[in-house]
Parts: sequence; structure tokens; C-alpha cells
Amino acid sequence: MPLPHLFPSLIQGPVQVVLIAGAGLSAPHCPIGKVLKIKLDSIATDLGVAPNADFYELAEATLDAMSATGKTDSEARLSLAEDLGMLDERHWFGDIGLPISGNTPRHRVLARFAVEERLRAIVSLNWDALLECALDSVGLTETGKPSRPWKMTRYVRVVDKTHVPLLGEPNVFPVIKPHGCVRALEEMRNQIRSGGTIGSVTFKLGAKELRDITHDQRDVVNVKVKSYILDCPLIGIGWRAEEDYLRAAIVEIAQQVRRTEPDSFTLIDLEWHKNHSEIAAAYGKDDSDAFVKVRQLHNPSTDCLLQWLQARHALARMIEMIPSAERPPLQKLLDDIDFPAPDHPLLRWADCWLPIWVRLCWRLGAMRGNDPHTNKVIGPFDIPISPRDIHIPLTGMSVERRDLHAAARLLSVLSKCLGRFRYDLFPGGIFETKKNRLYLPLPGWRADVPPADLAALKPLIESLKGLGYVKEIKLIWLNSKDDVENPLIKRELEARFRMLMPMAGFARDGGVTWVGLKEIVEGDDVSLA
Repeated sequence: MPLPHLFPSLIQGPVQVVLIAGAGLSAPHCPIGKVLKIKLDSIATDLGVAPNADFYELAEATLDAMSATGKTDSEARLSLAEDLGMLDERHWFGDIGLPISGNTPRHRVLARFAVEERLRAIVSLNWDALLECALDSVGLTETGKPSRPWKMTRYVRVVDKTHVPLLGEPNVFPVIKPHGCVRALEEMRNQIRSGGTIGSVTFKLGAKELRDITHDQRDVVNVKVKSYILDCPLIGIGWRAEEDYLRAAIVEIAQQVRRTEPDSFTLIDLEWHKNHSEIAAAYGKDDSDAFVKVRQLHNPSTDCLLQWLQARHALARMIEMIPSAERPPLQKLLDDIDFPAPDHPLLRWADCWLPIWVRLCWRLGAMRGNDPHTNKVIGPFDIPISPRDIHIPLTGMSVERRDLHAAARLLSVLSKCLGRFRYDLFPGGIFETKKNRLYLPLPGWRADVPPADLAALKPLIESLKGLGYVKEIKLIWLNSKDDVENPLIKRELEARFRMLMPMAGFARDGGVTWVGLKEIVEGDDVSLA
């Protein structure tokens, strides 16, 4: 199925995008669907509730039966969440069932887009915390005010109207969860176990309440969500649009504004439903120009699609940052990846190599910029190296992004042989499987600041400890300009790198060597050390 567009607003448009996340975004990492229905059937049977094939109608009847036993509405909702296993099965929290990085590819890309300020807000209709885990893993945080020298530093989880004032704080990314959140439910349970009283519990799963907006949701949806949709194109992922109140709000705004972007409304899902047609019509669209079909067991999957969008965004940013004479190879790559092909190596290059490289340049001191919060110069140690996937935006911080310019040069040289290498095994490194050889680009310039360290390579070092089949390591001098190589910087970089090595063979003097990028592309490289 051809794509209706190439997501211009999300990639590099003048406006940001609002995302609505449905259950399909969390599958298969949370026990939803049939698993949850089986549990609900058992709970309902024990309460004497008649069977019902519709999950939400059965949930509503089950809540009514719990209330009939003397429980308050909040007590019934919290009890049902516990009985469904949502507070004890840690899949819901992302504590288990995810890769070691703490995120899935789809959630990781969305979290990076939040840092990149390509997303204006996320409206998550899911109870799970997988999106929050991904935001945590890229360096945003829900609590405290960490020092981050870029604009988006925190996220705010809005479940009910009491949380809306938090959105007025600076540098926060909104995560709107009108149906509830397992983190909030767990907080309430812990409060009760500590001797506190139960407050208002938001856990929406009854058929009627998913059709009609409730009183405590009016400020959240009618004020905040509507305001975001008023200003931004809309993307839905894994969302059946069954919530009448939300669908009506979107249709109302779409009919008022009449957005002209080709991606003013886009659905990413397995199937197109009549609810989607109602929304699309309000935007002047239909499934032919608003539907991107993904697959569950085949490609393009949701993971593949979002990694493809990430690669296109990275390419677009680099093309913006380099002189026009250097753009043709990258523009050709951008033109070539006009469809989410899962095997295209550029997807892994942008997902695994580029973020580490950018972090390395800033942490080492090769990049300088100004903190948008204080306007003070960013020092190397102002760049955190944890959590593992902490993301430095590809926009802002500095007028001259030599890190991206150097990355563009590397990509231009490798463009004809990208498939020879793997970029996912050793993050920040380029691995040639046929020769078991690891190439590591290092920034060949310094800003006017004493260098810090190579701690940004921690994920690569951890991979070296776990994967023992690297026979050779070759260092690459990578610069954004045609400067003469500086032997002092080379010796310093090599010494710093060897100090990190977990294997004696690579740690000793001469254990790693330098190589020219051109020679790598042409075949057997020639050592320059």
C-alpha cells in the first residue's frame, strides 16, 4: 500500500504534531486484549455478572456490581485494577518485557521526537507506562528539575484536572492520559497502605464513560487537548477512535480550523474503521490520503515505520546544516528512502550510531553552545551520559552544528556501502561482520575548552564486554572541515580510548590503530597510525 505522504510536518515542518496513542502502540508488550478479557470474565463471574463479549460493557457491569457490595466508585476502580493484575504485573510499568535500554523502537523514537520538539503533546489512551519509560530513558524526567542544556527537560503526566496547572511550568512536555495510568493507580494504593485515605481514582474502562466526557475530564480534554489540536496536525497510532467524546472534540476543531497540511490528519494502524472516516472527513480527507497501514507480523511494522521517520528527520537536519555543495549524496539518500523498508541500514545508522556520536562530540568538548535556560556556555560536563539512551537534540544549542556536519560527511562517504556494516551491535561504532572489525569515528577537532572524557561511549564499551568476537578496532579521525590532522589530538583520543578497553589486547599501546575513511570504503583499509 503506497504512503499518502511523507509526514512533512513531523519531519521538519513549521508546526509541531499532536500524537494520540491507542492500545495498538503498546501491543504486544502489555497483557491487553484477550489476556485482559479472560481476567475480567473471571472477576465478573465471581460477582455474578452476566457474560458479555464486549470488554467495556462487561467492565461497566463489573464496576456496578462492585459498587453494589458497598465500595465507593474509587474503591471499586482501584480494586478492579488490582484484580486485573495491572498493579502487580510489571509489564504494565515497563519494568519487565522490554529491551535492556528500557524502551521499544517505536516508543524510543517518539520520546526522541518529544526532545526534538517535533511533538507538541501526546494524548495516551493507554493505562500502561511504556511511553513514560521511553521518555525517562531519553533523559526527560517526571520528577525534579534536572540540568539539561536544551529546551525540553521534563514531562508532565496529566490524568485529571488537578494536574493541568503543571502544564504552565516551563520546559515541560505534556503527556495527557484521560483514561488513567498505572503509575497513578500505584501511587494511590501506596498512599492507602501507608494509612492515607483514598482519593479520586481515574481508571476509565466502562462503555458509557468512554462515550461521554466526565466532569473531571472537561478541563483536560475541552481545554488542553482541544488547544493542542487547534494548533497542530494530528497523528493517531494504534487507535480505533471509539471514544465518542474525543472523536467529537477532534471533529469540532477540525471543522473550525480547516488545516491545509498534507498530513493534517494521519492514522497509523492495522485497519481503517468508520470512526476514522468521520475524523478524516472533518479534515477533508479519507483513507486514501490519511491512512498508513502497518502490520503485526510483517513489515512495515510500527517500529519500522517510526525508525524510518527518525532516519528521514536526521537526514533532513543534516542537509540543513551543510553547504549546498555537500548535499547531493544525502539528498539522494533521502529520496531513496521514500518508503519504510525495514532492512535499509540507514534506519539503524540513525537509531544507533548518530545519537551516540552527537553525545560524544558534546561530552568530549568538541562542541560548544549556550544553555537556552541560562544563556551560559555549555561545558562538557553539563552533558549527562545517563540514562543509557539520553538524547541530545539535533536542533538548537549552537548555530554551527559541527557534530552533524561531520556525521553528514561520514554518511556521504559511506552512502554506497552502508549495507556492509552493522550499527546496532556496538552503539557509536561501525562493525564489519565479515572481518569482525570495529571502526570507531572520533571527533577530530576541539572547541575552546579543555576536553572532558569519552564516557559517552559507555554503551559501546558494555557491548564489547558482552560480545567477544571483535578482532580489530580501528579509530577514524572524523572532522567537519578539511583541517590537517592534529597528531596531539589523535594521541590523546587513542590514549583515552585504550583506558576504557575491557580487553588487554586493545588496552595496550598499539592495540588499536587509525585508519582513513576513504580506505574503509574502498576495501582493505590502510593503517595511518
